[in-house]
Amino acid sequence: MATENQDNDKTDTAPSLTERGAARRRLTKVGLGAGIIATLESKSAMADMVCRSPSGSLSNGLAASHYKNGAAPACEGRSPGYWKNSSAWPVARDMLFTAVFYAAPPPMPAPPRAAVYKHGDYYKPGSYYYARLEDLLHHQDFDRNNVGMHLVAAFLNFRSGKIGFLTLTDLQTMWSELQSTGRYSPTAGIYWDNRQVANYLASIHEP
Repeated sequence: MATENQDNDKTDTAPSLTERGAARRRLTKVGLGAGIIATLESKSAMADMVCRSPSGSLSNGLAASHYKNGAAPACEGRSPGYWKNSSAWPVARDMLFTAVFYAAPPPMPAPPRAAVYKHGDYYKPGSYYYARLEDLLHHQDFDRNNVGMHLVAAFLNFRSGKIGFLTLTDLQTMWSELQSTGRYSPTAGIYWDNRQVANYLASIHEP
């Protein structure tokens, strides 16, 4: 059964995320075995950024499998706010969310989309199934913890080459496992609920 809006908080083995203050970014650590995620205090610190795939170990640096020709992967992820205002998308702005990530069709048809919205307003599709990628860069009531928003940003970062430590398969697996089971396993014996996946995705891009 689909769990599109499920936030499963009953996973005893789910790691907690601890945030420690920094000027512009906070170092976020996932529980034992899940890996250090990302840290960025300022643009000038970009070269020192520690970025992680969700299955990375707790030792410094990415796993060797993420390096190509001895070079570290790109760690220049941009936030949902950046992509919402950017004119340089790597894909069409009106691409449907379902062109990348599966979502079950809801029983109700899509709400009508206005030709123009006044400042501050935006289209509310009511479900992932009807949403365009750009729709999810705005908060949507059905998008619990903004996990879809951060998933779209991660996808755009991947497609634009701004991050190199995640693949499209990684992102699709996160989403698929959340939808089918209500949790995602970044590594054996570790489980993240909807909130923790959203926190991970939010931590891998610059504000």
